[in-house]
Amino acid sequence: AVILEQEGADYLHVSAGVYGSSELTIPSMYTQQGCFIHLAHAVKEVVSVPGVAVGRNKSPEMADRIIGEKKADIVAFGRSFLADPEYARKAESGDLTRIRPCIACCLGCIHNVLALEPGSCVVNPDVGREYLLKGTDRAEESKKILVIGGGAAGLAAARMASMRGHEVIVCEERGHMGGLARLAAVPPGRSEIMEIVEFFKNELDRLRVDIRLNVALTQSFIQSLNPDHIILATGSLPEMPIIKGLFQTKMSLCSVTDVLEKSTATGNRVIVIGGNQAGLVLADFLAEKEKQVVVLNRKKHFAEEMSSNDRFYLRERLKRDNVKLYKNVSIKQFLPHGAVFTSGEEKIRLQGFDSVVIAEKMTPIRKA
Repeated sequence: AVILEQEGADYLHVSAGVYGSSELTIPSMYTQQGCFIHLAHAVKEVVSVPGVAVGRNKSPEMADRIIGEKKADIVAFGRSFLADPEYARKAESGDLTRIRPCIACCLGCIHNVLALEPGSCVVNPDVGREYLLKGTDRAEESKKILVIGGGAAGLAAARMASMRGHEVIVCEERGHMGGLARLAAVPPGRSEIMEIVEFFKNELDRLRVDIRLNVALTQSFIQSLNPDHIILATGSLPEMPIIKGLFQTKMSLCSVTDVLEKSTATGNRVIVIGGNQAGLVLADFLAEKEKQVVVLNRKKHFAEEMSSNDRFYLRERLKRDNVKLYKNVSIKQFLPHGAVFTSGEEKIRLQGFDSVVIAEKMTPIRKA
């Protein structure tokens, strides 16, 4: 840093990491916010040119604190500006609840770029598609729209419809909003997922959208509202596989949603069927509770739907003595307290297990 300053650098932008280091250059939600601030601070201590800090900076309050504590002169934002291109204007006006949050999933941005696909954003699907959209232009005719389902998709649809001038009613059969996003935010390191739900809730409050919880969806109820259009956003549920002996086993049988909703308790030795994102974050959730976990993945790869950056941290977390991961699994049969399966060429017999948790495919819920 001193040499760069002597050679005429006007400022120093301090980042860190390579692919394969313990901290990636573009870290996921598993990494603490402001993860490289200490490095910018260390550089600032030995030079007089302005220093720029970057790395999981997402809140204006945090940026102000970093500058106020003289750890950096400038705080850089990358993914946060993708999630909300109007971030700076909203921060300047103090309208912080309207900032659409980056949840550091790395999926739409860096993952797409590394795959040579157009960059986008999971929490802001407008990114990269602005030229295709009419945006929030007012509709020519205001209509009554019923959104069935209070998950992230339903809330996003309700927000857009309301911004375009329609009368919107959101109905949710449960006593809370968020849908599966609420459960996705339960495992360790995943809580920021819920921030996008809070953003939509704030937006719908601002737009004065009619939200009705604990509503049983019946034909008479729909007829009483008499909507012009209905948007189905009822989400999905785990699909139950057909495997020999699964329904005859003496182990308790439940789904990933049952466990994360805490409606079902597992024993201390658990078999997880499914090596997708849901299966791996569930394994992390159970392992942190000091349970012995075996994950049986019937596919060739783990958590293919996650970004490589996000998956890297999760796989590192699962390098525990109480977690065992198998892939290319062919389950031959379930036993009263275990299972027989092959993983590649190896034949394995599990014994002494208490529970089986299904975390494979999800099936859409269709309510007409």
